[in-house]
Amino acid sequence: MTAVLDQKYGRRHGKVVRGMGKVRVRETGASSSNSTTGEVNALKEEVTTLKGQLAAQDEQIKAQSEQMRAQSEHIKAENEQMRAQMSMIVQALAVSGLQIQLPAPDLTPPSTSQPPHLPNTQ
Repeated sequence: MTAVLDQKYGRRHGKVVRGMGKVRVRETGASSSNSTTGEVNALKEEVTTLKGQLAAQDEQIKAQSEQMRAQSEHIKAENEQMRAQMSMIVQALAVSGLQIQLPAPDLTPPSTSQPPHLPNTQ
């Protein structure tokens, strides 16, 4: 019967404990405790390092955001200045009575029934 169970579930190695037969007993010793403590300390150090990196990145993002806001304000101010200059130019033209004729763009769509012809340059 034991052979069949060993074959079915596999042999389990463990310590023989009186009254319980073969059982798995976890050995607790200084070596396992030290390795666990070392792992925990390494993880704590890694978390501290990552928190520092996140804080540095957060500061960089804040600085970049402030730069972008300042650039946006500068562009808005330049835009307003250009609008004011254009308004002054338009007023000066109106007062002087000078009329400037700009060529009207050709907005007729090209004919699709005939292919385009190059002008005869001969």
